[in-house]
Amino acid sequence: MESGGAATVTFGPFQLDLARRRLTRDSVEAPLGERALEVLCTLVAAGGEVVSKRDLVAKVWPGVTVEENNLQVQVYALRRALGEDGDARGYVRTVSGRGYRFVGDPPSAAPTPAVPPQNIRYARAPDGAHLAYTLTGEGAQLVRAPLWMSHLEHDWKTSVWSGLLSALAASHALLRYDGRGMGLSDRDVPISFEAAVDDLEAVVDAAGLERFALLGISQGVAVSLAFAARRPERVSRLVLAGGYARGALVCAPERAAAIEATKTLVRDGWGRDNPAFRQIFTSLGFPEATAAQMHELNELQRLSASGEGAARIMDMQAHIDVTAELARISCPTLVLHSRDDAWIPAERSREIARGVAGARFREIAGANHVVLPQSPQFASYVAGILAFLAEDA
Repeated sequence: MESGGAATVTFGPFQLDLARRRLTRDSVEAPLGERALEVLCTLVAAGGEVVSKRDLVAKVWPGVTVEENNLQVQVYALRRALGEDGDARGYVRTVSGRGYRFVGDPPSAAPTPAVPPQNIRYARAPDGAHLAYTLTGEGAQLVRAPLWMSHLEHDWKTSVWSGLLSALAASHALLRYDGRGMGLSDRDVPISFEAAVDDLEAVVDAAGLERFALLGISQGVAVSLAFAARRPERVSRLVLAGGYARGALVCAPERAAAIEATKTLVRDGWGRDNPAFRQIFTSLGFPEATAAQMHELNELQRLSASGEGAARIMDMQAHIDVTAELARISCPTLVLHSRDDAWIPAERSREIARGVAGARFREIAGANHVVLPQSPQFASYVAGILAFLAEDA
């Protein structure tokens, strides 16, 4: 999406003149009613932020009380004018339970990064488990702690991860590894948080890394926090995105029954090509993903772990509590979180930022657990991480 002036926005074949309230396609005025056009102008002016249904109604029908279905009719008309059958890949996305947002050009317009050659090696954990790891790129050393869904060979093939991984490896020697029970690492092994922290040390030792920056995303945040607190001499900088210091059962013990039910669903439905399960799991964490990205994430489930293994890891995550470690972290720390993340509330990252001395906190507009490449915030999200990592240089 490009701005052709203070009041003109270009996206795909369309040009929107915000001042004159005029939409053209290839210089020909698009057939769009006044109210549908007002919906588009309001969403575009929000700059990628979610606009609630209430605010849209107030803007499109000022001073008039109307039913919500009137708004749905106008959104439908807008999508028809933009040549969209639905919102899976289109410019106007539905954010479940909240409203709508404008996303600009769809991700298919961006080139797909080439998958770099990867030399997979194995480290041996203290209990004998074999952990698959790989190093990509050159430069300052950066370690990405393992995610819940991880597969070294498949991660880079997904548009969900390829943009971030390419940006990191372009300026760093990036070490990634599959956590125990996941990906190319041993599957049938004991699962515990303490073992996961020990695994990180085993991998960096095997790779010959002494001091490095550490990136934790989602589950990897708690592991990164514990490692940085216990091995401060080895961590130069800490980037934490979309994570938590306290697991779900520590924060809300009363949710035990709901978490147990989710574990049952994971055991039975993990990685299956089942739309109902994807709606419960993948769609909750990535409501703004394209249909192709939903498929990628479903395939990553299938490859990363068995249903039983994923449920065991989920149980371990629910009991994590590293809040006592936060005050011991001394390295520069950047904490990031999507504002409306449905998997992990942004408050969990604020808690981390409050507990780590000098930590910087940045809230990212959006509802996805991981900032997706088509998000208007993606470029600044990646640039912010790289700038923070480069401060030592």
